[in-house]
Amino acid sequence: MRLYNTDGQRIIVEKLEIAEALHSRTRGLIGRRSLDLNQGLMISPCRWIHTFGMSFPIDVVYVSKDWRVVACQENLTPNRIGRPVLRAHFVIELAAGAIRHSDLKAGDRLELCS
Repeated sequence: MRLYNTDGQRIIVEKLEIAEALHSRTRGLIGRRSLDLNQGLMISPCRWIHTFGMSFPIDVVYVSKDWRVVACQENLTPNRIGRPVLRAHFVIELAAGAIRHSDLKAGDRLELCS
């Protein structure tokens, strides 16, 4: 799946994985060596994340049920806890620098494309 920013009229990532099962949500990106700018992981449902056991920093996008970006956290380094965002319904984990590269910001509307 691709993740598209309808407000910014641009593709955020070309290869978005979706983690909805408990095991895949719990594992997240743990065990991976890196994440390319064109890759991401959507964890649903989810309101906060951690990077314990990870070996690279990530950007985190918190998204509401209606697909609006409610918060962004850039460059969350390994072995940290992200802040909980109660308005979020799911999160999207991206490569560090992806938020800045794609000019993503709170209020943007996202959608999935095939």
